[in-house]
Amino acid sequence: MDDDEGALKVLTEHISQIPNYTIVFSTDNQLYALDAVFEKKIDILITDVSMPGFSGLELAKRILHLDIPLILCSAYDEYCLEGYKVNAIYFIRKTPQFLDVSEALQKARLKLDKFKPEPPPPPAEEDVVVIKLQGDSKQVILRTREIHFLEQQEVSTIITLDSGEKLKTRSRFSVTLEKIKRPFIFRTHRSFAVNYLKIKSFDSASCLMVNGHIIPVGKEYRKTFSSYLESKTFA
Repeated sequence: MDDDEGALKVLTEHISQIPNYTIVFSTDNQLYALDAVFEKKIDILITDVSMPGFSGLELAKRILHLDIPLILCSAYDEYCLEGYKVNAIYFIRKTPQFLDVSEALQKARLKLDKFKPEPPPPPAEEDVVVIKLQGDSKQVILRTREIHFLEQQEVSTIITLDSGEKLKTRSRFSVTLEKIKRPFIFRTHRSFAVNYLKIKSFDSASCLMVNGHIIPVGKEYRKTFSSYLESKTFA
């Protein structure tokens, strides 16, 4: 923004030669520029200091709370100090030189990048398997990290979840374990497997789960199970 048509033309020519910048408006109207800032139509504002009506410094004070990168442009060096009071990031002396304009815009971009919010992380893909329940034609989506423990019951498998819900599958225990097969699911007994992340305490004979269930550890599984848990333990 500038009431000097010659300065506006020079600035426009310089900016048009710098990649990745678009001139949204070129005006001598302070109210127009003020509206554009409040409506977030622009990311960077370059303004003259001394103009009819209210000055570039007055405009800068009105938008100070928005923290938009502000570049002042003037033929008078004394305004350079005034620029610090309104958080101007650069002072371009008229007549604008290409290198000054380029450096000013680079500083503005650095400020924008610094305060740009980090994009939210992509939603984590849920770890699920589809299982068939006994006596039900429907298939159920099982979130594996919600598994507390699994138990063999005759030719079926009972899966106990964090919520306390029990799912009875059509599959034998070994088949169910193979389908779920996650690094946090470990077999402790010929009829039991646990989610080690849900173990509260353990000894050579059993595991106390956080939901209060006690799961046996079979003799043939004790050594490998103990070694497995010790590998997960930090001093």
